[in-house]
Amino acid sequence: MKHYNLNPLLFSITLFLIVSSVLSAQIAPLNITKPELVGLSSDSLEVMDTYFHKLVDNKEIAGIQTAIIKDNKLIHFNTYGYANIETEQELNSESIFRLFSMTKPIVSVALMQLYEDGKFKLNDPLYKYLPMFKTMYAYTDGEKKLAKRTIRVIDILRHTSGFGYGRGENQELNELYRNSGLWEATNNKDFAEILSKLPLTFEPGTDWHYGVSTNICGYLVEVLSGKSLDIYLKDCILKPLEMNDTHFQLPKEKINRFTVGYRWTDEALTVSETVEDNRYVQDVTLFNGGGGLVSTTVDYLKFCQMLLNKGKYKDKRILKEETIALLFKDHLQELKQYQDRFRLPPGESSFGLGFAIKGEYREPLQKVFGWGGAVGTYFKIDTEHNLAYVLMIQLSPYRQLGLRQLFQDYVNSAIID
Repeated sequence: MKHYNLNPLLFSITLFLIVSSVLSAQIAPLNITKPELVGLSSDSLEVMDTYFHKLVDNKEIAGIQTAIIKDNKLIHFNTYGYANIETEQELNSESIFRLFSMTKPIVSVALMQLYEDGKFKLNDPLYKYLPMFKTMYAYTDGEKKLAKRTIRVIDILRHTSGFGYGRGENQELNELYRNSGLWEATNNKDFAEILSKLPLTFEPGTDWHYGVSTNICGYLVEVLSGKSLDIYLKDCILKPLEMNDTHFQLPKEKINRFTVGYRWTDEALTVSETVEDNRYVQDVTLFNGGGGLVSTTVDYLKFCQMLLNKGKYKDKRILKEETIALLFKDHLQELKQYQDRFRLPPGESSFGLGFAIKGEYREPLQKVFGWGGAVGTYFKIDTEHNLAYVLMIQLSPYRQLGLRQLFQDYVNSAIID
């Protein structure tokens, strides 16, 4: 056996270069453009960062990541706090977050790709493709009756189907959801079969109610494409957009990049879901189109960039321009004959196909579209200023912080007239 005498200094330098090389390969530096070059104020964004950092310092959130793109340039990317408080693992650009309902816009885009392929029409009855939804019951004037109206494909894209989450004002319906075994389904077909036996909140196409409609969009993608939802998304959206860290099931080699889920309880942060013990690292067979994806901020920015570029990412066409316009059309106007007001989330004025949209309001903060997720993830796209912004935290509940409105306010205040 040969023995080698290594110079200690040379060995240290070599080891340092190897480690540095590995780290730089894992966390590539982001190319950030000075905000002033595209019409935003660095000083205003620093004020935003300072406020958000205080929330971490005050232990109201574990960590926060914000990012802004404008004119196809990354002009802001700020990370502060922890992916895991207990191990003091800091957030970075490679950290992976639970998207929850920010999955919905991606799945809606997937379904609209099949619309472009002529696989369906928006006003087609849903049962034409998913026969289990042909005969449905709905609550009318407080009574459960045979539904007179048919669920159309457009209804599952804009949340006017009558499907809910079982968390509404109708306690009888809530109990039916709780006892249905809906979330014990092992695949999207079983999920749809169980859902089809539950009554609707209202007659389809007469009101807006947030719920599992996008889960059915995901199943419709499977039926129309002949592929499971995870494979379809990978082939037709994630791979073309280079969203390499977006998954339904987190690969083993990426588990160490996953963030801990936190809950706000008794004015303190507690762990609600660990990195090792959660549904995303287990064998996933129910590809939840309404909230099952995990991703990075960098990945989601690519999705936003495609939308800002009217369906195109680099040299790849994901959707046609006219389809993007259809996504962001106000699709609730025709329902005004049934409802004077829709119970949309605070700050949202109307709904398109998979996204909250600006509607008819012209106030500055309404000239955007986007959506958020159950643990505080959030994104908005401002077509007037050609910018998009993404916020990532992992906290439930989160609304007490008012972060979504604050984020919009800060971004808008940074725009230089």
